[in-house]
Amino acid sequence: MMQRWADARASIRKSVLFWWILFVVMQMAERVFLLRDAFEQETPSLPLLFKTLIVGVRGDFITATFALVLAGVGAGGWALLRHGWSGLRRATQSFLLTFRSALHVGCVLTGVLLFVLLSVDMGYYGFNRQHMDFVFLEYVGDLFAPAATPEATNVQAMQQTSAELGAAGKWAARLALFLSIQAVAMGLWWWSFSVAVVPALDRWRPGSGFQANTLLLVALVAGGAGFHHSGPYGIRIAPIGSMVYYTLAQNPVLFAAEALRIAVVSRGSMEQRANVEAMPYEVAVQTVQRLLGPQGAFVDQRYPLVRTMAASPDGVRLPAQANILLIFLEGLDRRYLGQRYGEIQGTPFLDRLKQDSVYFENFFSNGVQTSRGLFATLCSAFPRQGAAAMKTRYAHDYLCLPSLLQRQGYSTEMVIGQHRDLNRLQSFVARNGLQQLIDERDFPADVERMGLGIVDGALFDLCYERIKQRQAEGKPFFLTTLTLSTHHPFAAPLNHPEVRLLQEQVSDKYVGALRYTDHELERVFSKLVHEGLLRNTVVVVLGDHGRHEPVGSSDIERKAGHFASPLFIWMDESLRSPATYRPRTVSAVASQVDVAPTLLALNGALPAVGAFAGQDLTCLLVRDCLSNQVAYLTSVYDNLVGLASSEGLLLYSFSTESFQDATLMFDAVSEDESGRRRQFTARDRELMALYEVANVALDSNRLWSWREFGARL
Repeated sequence: MMQRWADARASIRKSVLFWWILFVVMQMAERVFLLRDAFEQETPSLPLLFKTLIVGVRGDFITATFALVLAGVGAGGWALLRHGWSGLRRATQSFLLTFRSALHVGCVLTGVLLFVLLSVDMGYYGFNRQHMDFVFLEYVGDLFAPAATPEATNVQAMQQTSAELGAAGKWAARLALFLSIQAVAMGLWWWSFSVAVVPALDRWRPGSGFQANTLLLVALVAGGAGFHHSGPYGIRIAPIGSMVYYTLAQNPVLFAAEALRIAVVSRGSMEQRANVEAMPYEVAVQTVQRLLGPQGAFVDQRYPLVRTMAASPDGVRLPAQANILLIFLEGLDRRYLGQRYGEIQGTPFLDRLKQDSVYFENFFSNGVQTSRGLFATLCSAFPRQGAAAMKTRYAHDYLCLPSLLQRQGYSTEMVIGQHRDLNRLQSFVARNGLQQLIDERDFPADVERMGLGIVDGALFDLCYERIKQRQAEGKPFFLTTLTLSTHHPFAAPLNHPEVRLLQEQVSDKYVGALRYTDHELERVFSKLVHEGLLRNTVVVVLGDHGRHEPVGSSDIERKAGHFASPLFIWMDESLRSPATYRPRTVSAVASQVDVAPTLLALNGALPAVGAFAGQDLTCLLVRDCLSNQVAYLTSVYDNLVGLASSEGLLLYSFSTESFQDATLMFDAVSEDESGRRRQFTARDRELMALYEVANVALDSNRLWSWREFGARL
């Protein structure tokens, strides 16, 4: 009897060991699979590769322990239900056998769940070079959000999923290779366990089993702590200098769990977050107010960014209200302007437009998602680090460009080629001054669709019709649009020969898609000019952000490149004079939050009181000025914030808790081996102050109040 009891306990130990290591092996197999993606970005040294794998295995042990504990608790609960406490005392062997069987079932279910999670993470990493992060959770939230209209609000998310999966050849091969590596890894562990581990355990028979139980318990506890004195936190702060391999080393389960924690925390008060406690909120407010304008201009302590607004005394003012055409080109990255691919010029129209515009070569998007870029541009407010402001509860107040233009007698509308619930756009713009939102339902049924929605050519054609109609009405108008073709999967019609050649010959499909967008923009823009439909119109062209994909020759460029969006400001001949407009390239730093106050000031419509984070840049339309501008940057993709100024670019990573310095051209500035700055500087404090105040103002609904300030506009 005692022998059978001992055998049952030994069998459970074997089961625990088998499943524990198997969970580790499954996660290690995914990391081995992802090595190929990392190698494409950066070739590691052997010490860097070794450190990456060691840190990765430590994280795998943590999640394997958690998975085993989860299965064990479930098995224990099931055994107690079957036998009860009395059964445990009277028939221990039977209880253990039930527990063992339930443990195997629990481990199988946990393993399946883990495998699904790893497969999804593999796919997401292949697209974004990142484990499942906050952006992924936002995307899932969009996908499963309840419908707010008769049409499902998750159309955009479903379209993107469909477009991704549509590249069957790419993903089929990738999935097949992933499954093969997983199968080989699990098979090797099964064989090794049967051939080597079990015989070794059978030969080692401690008398009471105390030694074996103790050894296994110590191993599980140590594994659950990641074999590090800081516990799981030690994985997150691992000193890996390369962001590519730091990301690869992170365990996908722990990474997703941290993103989920941030998502939950972001719903609470920002003032309670541990990562802002280093700077008292009052000090942060004073620092930000000093950066944004004269201290005496701020009018209410509860609303730290609300201040009296005054147009720049040397700025440009148009004699009468001008129409505004605001064009967001999806993922427009200034690094791709002026490039040639063999005999083909990548962006010939934008390159010519640059010569006839006021072009900002050091312009930045404030965020790296469409929702964050639109919010920063239309509302002159910094995006938050957590959930996008467009997706916040409707009780929040914002002061945005369409609302102010509508009060000035403008008609306001937006044309997009996707469903109107893109990034919760419909609800947001309806509450913030946009009178009409035209989406894919308003296009002809036979219009060409590729990728995520309507092709850019058809989008620009509809914009042409809307502008023609507005000009005929004789009323000032504001029209904005957002393209799609340069969004992944970069699907574009091939009826233009240069687009076809680029799509066939250049591995980066973004290049061909950008050439298509450039061609279609030129076609419609030239038509508008030729027919005089841009008379009395200011045209602004920018990206909603830079490229989503981590593109660049260095770690810092791959991160900073997300913000590398250009800005073109073009005026029709009817508005040009030596005092109002001089085509030129501007070197001063600017960002999306500067667009709204600039357009309002240009038209004499800047409000008397506002919460704009940006500045009036109109003086730059004719001369050099405003040399002290700063741009605040935030990326939920890389979990970082940044500050761009005449001194260069400063990035802070919340993941690695380190600063990085670079030039405005994304060339890295020397730093110590750990990536951590030796001295906390004034620019560091300015960056963290901007981060704290921007998030607190949004999270606590203290950015703007129509009730408090609406009558003072």
